[in-house]
Amino acid sequence: MPKGFEERLVFNENNSGSFKIFVHEYSSPLHWHRYLEILYILEGRVRVSINGQERIAEPGTLIFINMGEEHYTDFINHEKHKILCIQFDADILYTLGGIGHEMKYISALLNHKIQYPTYIDVREEDYLISILHELLNEAEEKKSGYEMMLKADFYKVIVWYYRKTEEFEADLDRSVEGNQNDEERMKRVFEYVNKNYMYPITTEDAAEYVFLSYSYFCKMFKRYMKITFMEYLNKVRMAQAKKLLIYTNMSIGDIASRTGYRDQNYFTRLFKIWYDMTPSQYRREGVSWERNLHGELWEEGLFPRSLLKE
Repeated sequence: MPKGFEERLVFNENNSGSFKIFVHEYSSPLHWHRYLEILYILEGRVRVSINGQERIAEPGTLIFINMGEEHYTDFINHEKHKILCIQFDADILYTLGGIGHEMKYISALLNHKIQYPTYIDVREEDYLISILHELLNEAEEKKSGYEMMLKADFYKVIVWYYRKTEEFEADLDRSVEGNQNDEERMKRVFEYVNKNYMYPITTEDAAEYVFLSYSYFCKMFKRYMKITFMEYLNKVRMAQAKKLLIYTNMSIGDIASRTGYRDQNYFTRLFKIWYDMTPSQYRREGVSWERNLHGELWEEGLFPRSLLKE
């Protein structure tokens, strides 16, 4: 533990460690333990690693570390930080009686029966923040009945977190379902383009092909490809045009028509914008390059025509 930074234990139930609250301001080495641990960043930024996944946690971040997960916390440029830690294990399930409810909710977290987010930004969660600060104050002041207040606050935190996991799981399910559907649609779009790029197809045509509205299709396509559908279509067409220019003797006009461009002049202008040379210039340079690359194969007419998509 670095000099000048100390762990401040504020509560340890029966000194058994089954329920422990403390504040620390130091860098913890890589370790794991049988306790489920909740960290709340009170002050400063903290570098946190859980199972090899590193992240910078800002003040107001709640971090959930399950039993057996390797983790550490570290300084960022020697910035001072303060972390509220809550540790507990399954023993706490049996301290209040009526363990059925506790087992139902806490055990689901412990045993990964419900998906949960490791990091949550709780700066806007006034209810939870008030609970965490009340929990810390009760542990520090130790007024009459503080043990019961700590248990009550602790269970409030667990309930809050469990409900958040339900929201997270529902959002994840909807997202996965939506993504799976969209992935299938994207595959169909790619097939559609590969079969029809030589025709005058439009974005509306592609959207209709996968039974989507124009606006949703545009958003979906841009989300997956980071470009518009027409930009993608032009990429496919230009890639095919380059192959035809090198591996066939087709005229520029025929290549333009073969790749979906009815106007040869437009095709030439667009090709020059994309490749900074005209189709004729590209053909001369490409043929020369292929001759040098394939030598006798080219002379014998055995150049790799497999590269040309029929």
